[in-house]
Amino acid sequence: MHLRFALLIVALLMSACTVPSSSNPTPTLAPGAEELLGAPTATPAPAPTTAPGATAAPTAAPAQSAARYEKARCEFPPPGGVSVECGWLTVPENRATLDNGREVRLHVAIFRSTRPDPPSDPIVYLEGGPGVDALERLPLVFDIWFRPFLANRDFIMFDQRGTGYSTPSLACPELTKLSFDVLPMDIRAAESSRLWQKAALMCRERLVAEGIDLAQYNTLTNAADLEDLRLALGYEQWNLIGSSYGTRLALTAMREYPQGIRSVVLDSTRPPQINESQTPADAERAFQTLFRGCAADPECNAAYPDLERVFYDLVAKLNTQPVTLPGVDPFTGRTYQVLINGDTMISTLFQAMYSTEIIPLLPRAIYDAAQKNIFDLWVRLIMNNVSQSDYFSYGVMYSARCYDEILFETREAMVKADEPFPHQQDVFDMASFWDICDAWGVGVAPPVENQPVRSDIPALILAGTYDPATPPDDGKEAATTLRNGFFFEFPSSGHGVVLDGGCPLSMTLAFLDNPQRQPDAACMAQLGAPAFDVEGAAVRMIPFRDTDQGIAGVIPQGWTNFGRGVYGRPSGDVAIVQALTPVSALEVLVGLSRQFNLDSEPEAAGEYVGERYTWQLYTATIRGQPTDIALAEVGGRALLVLMISDPGNRDEFYEQVFLPVLDALRVIS
Repeated sequence: MHLRFALLIVALLMSACTVPSSSNPTPTLAPGAEELLGAPTATPAPAPTTAPGATAAPTAAPAQSAARYEKARCEFPPPGGVSVECGWLTVPENRATLDNGREVRLHVAIFRSTRPDPPSDPIVYLEGGPGVDALERLPLVFDIWFRPFLANRDFIMFDQRGTGYSTPSLACPELTKLSFDVLPMDIRAAESSRLWQKAALMCRERLVAEGIDLAQYNTLTNAADLEDLRLALGYEQWNLIGSSYGTRLALTAMREYPQGIRSVVLDSTRPPQINESQTPADAERAFQTLFRGCAADPECNAAYPDLERVFYDLVAKLNTQPVTLPGVDPFTGRTYQVLINGDTMISTLFQAMYSTEIIPLLPRAIYDAAQKNIFDLWVRLIMNNVSQSDYFSYGVMYSARCYDEILFETREAMVKADEPFPHQQDVFDMASFWDICDAWGVGVAPPVENQPVRSDIPALILAGTYDPATPPDDGKEAATTLRNGFFFEFPSSGHGVVLDGGCPLSMTLAFLDNPQRQPDAACMAQLGAPAFDVEGAAVRMIPFRDTDQGIAGVIPQGWTNFGRGVYGRPSGDVAIVQALTPVSALEVLVGLSRQFNLDSEPEAAGEYVGERYTWQLYTATIRGQPTDIALAEVGGRALLVLMISDPGNRDEFYEQVFLPVLDALRVIS
């Protein structure tokens, strides 16, 4: 379960021009923001009619399927510039007892390809977790992660049973509340596990009291739902892309329903034969990969020598002298006091290594914390880990993982899993996980769910060297029983390789076009170890040209493009907007507080005479973060540049990014 950290820059900057919904906030542009930035307004496409097709039941389901599909409006704000059709798949909660009347409804979205005549076999994305909401967080991630797939095929997403918009919901607000409640508390891993177990079982009691059969929320039932969806929509075959837990679901579908699958992409693979007790060893492998990776990089090693010792000395110090700092929930704007002790540092480092964008920043962040008492990145990571609870169903996680994985092992094996790694301070506490599963009451899956999947279906298996949760060896092991499988390891990647774009994405698209042939891996020759961030290194500015907005200028190399002139540093601590607005500079200034949720009215800060324009400068804050604003009048329209940063790095990026942007930005149409 990991909401990629770089997305927080969208939540902070774009939600700076957003209004949260009343529950489970999903940022959308505030009224009028489209006009200010000149963005098109998204119009929901009409919902689909049910496609004709067979109604035969999946092999693991009753002979007569009770599944049905109905068109409906999309529950999420549709992304702009795409045609999306939504609906509900209704299936029995328990396929073995169709007469009990209880049903499960899954929310489905079909994004139409931009190609005039796309192939008849669409792509289906299988979300991770288990328990991550696929559609509820879609406005944050669609443009970055999923839009490229529309170039050649329709793209289908759905909330698996118990997650997101699907009903019933197996979300556990008890655990979300606990995550926020313990932020200011100085508690060690053992006490944290005890509190977590208590809250998890409270959630279980509530779900059972609501009549939910927790034993029906697992990978076998998810695979049957997936097959029911294919049949209901009338597709002869489709292509699966599974990420993290989605790879286990894809592998199960390959075993149970191979007739409907043309090809499979397994991204960050967790095959069923891998046991949960491997987690502490996986964490240690990832930590050593980071420490050795920095040591092997001359610049990183010179700036941050003996990184492993420095990190664990910091852990030991924080367990006796924790620090408390303010942290902001990027989705709500609420400020919390965040206490960081050594156990928190270990668990946060583990989560941070999911993100390819964050990995290069970690050596410097460790040294900043150890030597300068600067914890900005760590606080942001902690708030990310907590705030993403709104996009996760813990009830599904425990129902599926307890049934599929945990109870195949003994409690003794779980206890021993922690013993070889004393540096981890029992942070992962595998025995506590087993205890929750023992009480969860869903039983144990058939033995086949702990065995390798054998298949002839073409499969592309992708892995990241730095992945802390699904290491490359897991992907290699899955590939050994996939006769037409192609395995690739990406040397600087974390978890969720294809979502990084670039080389993994281009190879994936090539594979989907011709899954019988190994994709050309020539682009991998350009890849290497992470480009570790070293203090004092200059930001390189590179040219950009945005014909849609009618502007050109420069952007920082390596920053993530979040659409329409918005670029964010992967660490989430700096972002910049460049836009040509359809209104005058005065009108923009008047509307800034409303459109960007500024904490107060902008204050004049003089002017800057750039190479082309004279800019009027203003300062403000957004959720306590320093915000620099520049406006230039160009023929009745206004150029807007806005940079939001951390207090500790504002001056550095003002000189290296903000002013060069003002010098280079120009109107081209």
